[in-house]
Amino acid sequence: MSVKTNKKTKKIIDFLQKEWVLIMILLVLATATRFLYLGHPKEVVFDEVYFAKWVTNYYNGQFYFDIHPPLAKMMLAASAKIFGYGDAGNTDFSQIGNAYQTDYYKFLRGMEGLFGVILVLAVYALGKKMFKNKWPGFLAGLLIVFDNAILVQSRFIFTDVFLLAFGVIGLYFIYRLKEHQRLNSDAFVDLFFAALFLAASILIKWTALIFVGVGIVVLFIDVLQNKKKDFVFFVKETTAIVGIILVVYFGIFAAHLMSLPYSGGQDDNFLSPRFQSTLLGNVNYGKYETPNLFERIVNLNVSMFAANASVAKSHPYESKWYTWPIMWRPIFDWEKTLDNGQVERIYLLGNPLIWWMGLLSVVFVFITLFSEFRLKKKTIYFESLLVLAIGYLFNLLPYIFISRPAFLYHYFPSFIFMSLMTGFVLWFFLKEKPIVLIVIFIIIATSFVYFAPISYGLPMSEERFNDRMWLASWR
Repeated sequence: MSVKTNKKTKKIIDFLQKEWVLIMILLVLATATRFLYLGHPKEVVFDEVYFAKWVTNYYNGQFYFDIHPPLAKMMLAASAKIFGYGDAGNTDFSQIGNAYQTDYYKFLRGMEGLFGVILVLAVYALGKKMFKNKWPGFLAGLLIVFDNAILVQSRFIFTDVFLLAFGVIGLYFIYRLKEHQRLNSDAFVDLFFAALFLAASILIKWTALIFVGVGIVVLFIDVLQNKKKDFVFFVKETTAIVGIILVVYFGIFAAHLMSLPYSGGQDDNFLSPRFQSTLLGNVNYGKYETPNLFERIVNLNVSMFAANASVAKSHPYESKWYTWPIMWRPIFDWEKTLDNGQVERIYLLGNPLIWWMGLLSVVFVFITLFSEFRLKKKTIYFESLLVLAIGYLFNLLPYIFISRPAFLYHYFPSFIFMSLMTGFVLWFFLKEKPIVLIVIFIIIATSFVYFAPISYGLPMSEERFNDRMWLASWR
């Protein structure tokens, strides 16, 4: 009887280790968590006051000014129009808490959820490619699934989930490109897709340049270690990647400007009078020599950079870069008080077990890298961990010098690199102890469920809410 039981147990274990099964587990968990309560709340949440509104500008052609590039809004506008959800009705986007008048918002949130699922699968693929083993990628994917902050960012009409998904996919293709010994047609396919997705990431927010930087570091380290490649090879790769990124970048901005020919009212004031004169309905229309499309793109980007750098108004939920790893200050996105006295709230608050365990993993990786470098005894994982450590650190570095208000979501690229490090550390030390791994992730999932009400905006008593405010700074 025990022999039969052992055989059945072994079959189950072997089945669960098949790669397609692991992918399906990630797919099901990510889809369920991202699309649960999709339509709740039927109100404008936090930055939806901007992004959900700007999407509608592509339907009426009115210019809008955003300090971030336009790709996310363009994608949402195009997909909503194609699938028949382009009508926002008389929705007033001006304030958090205003009610949506149609199902327009559900579709846009659904697109965010879709990319939330794609992000999980992309992290798995990148982790597997980096460590040449499916388990670090799978464990990192689970960490992304069960993090409440990434969940919130994947459910509402924000834009960081697009940035993260495109950036991770771009790095995946960088690692595919690294495997080629010559720049032939096969290599160019991987090079093209690496550049395309990295460009798409930058076209969400400029902070995605971290992914481009990490990609270049990967290729540079490869040239240093691979005797079949020289510096000229590296220059050719990076030149081609940067060239494609620039073409895509300017192409998207050209489509953006051509889609918005009409004056956007006060938003026009961010442009100089000469460039305002290109907008139909603006008081300066036709009064100046018409700039060409390239000049308009350059001028708009200069104006975006200036406006971004000049942001000085403080925000109650801004935070300093050195507080992000411990999740000192989350973001309060939305609340509604019900008739029965309970309150629905949405917080951009991560799963503390993942964040704090991840920070310990980061510290361990940095100590390990330093030790291996000092003793000149590098393991086969040294390069991959070094790349992740560089990505983690260099995402934070600019914020040392940036004085404008910053927020917890600026940590997300570092969080992705941290998750991959944590996935590796858990696998490396516990690969022979699957029961311990399972227990750890059951605890992580329990913590996820515990904090889920303030991720989904579910009704809670004040007492239950207070129980979840583990730090005074979270309020």
